[in-house]
Amino acid sequence: MAASTMSQWMDEWGRGLATSDAARRSAERLNARSQGARYYGRQATARLPEPFPEAEKSTTPAPQLKVVTLRKPRWAAVAICLVFVVLLLGAAVIGPVLLNSASAGMEYKVAQLEQQRQQLTAAASSLKAEISSLSATGRLFTEAGKLGLSPASSVHYLRLGSVVAAAEGDTTVAGR
Repeated sequence: MAASTMSQWMDEWGRGLATSDAARRSAERLNARSQGARYYGRQATARLPEPFPEAEKSTTPAPQLKVVTLRKPRWAAVAICLVFVVLLLGAAVIGPVLLNSASAGMEYKVAQLEQQRQQLTAAASSLKAEISSLSATGRLFTEAGKLGLSPASSVHYLRLGSVVAAAEGDTTVAGR
């Protein structure tokens, strides 16, 4: 008996409630889905769709249509967007070109400096060869002969009191 009293109580409680618009729309969608499933769920036979009595009972009025005019374009926003796009494309195109030309200029300067370094290295090596050829003992001997200089025939020592100025073969440091 408890089940029948519970169902009676639920029925009485449900009668006193007013359905909301959202609940009514949900019920209509559910009803339309179930009716479509009933029709299309059957075996595929050619038949005309049957009118549903629930669809004819619709008491809600049709929505009122409004005439809407075109929105005025916002020229300032369009101009700002175009300027931004032009700047972005300019940076994307001109930036790499400028970077490439700067790197090419740098490579040219590096090549020039490398060539100058090679020339200076060649000049330094030729000067070293010339110095070594000019400082050869045979050449010094002939140049001294042209100037009237000859090798010393004897070595003489100067005595300054008790101190010998320099002995042959000794090294001396100035001031000591």
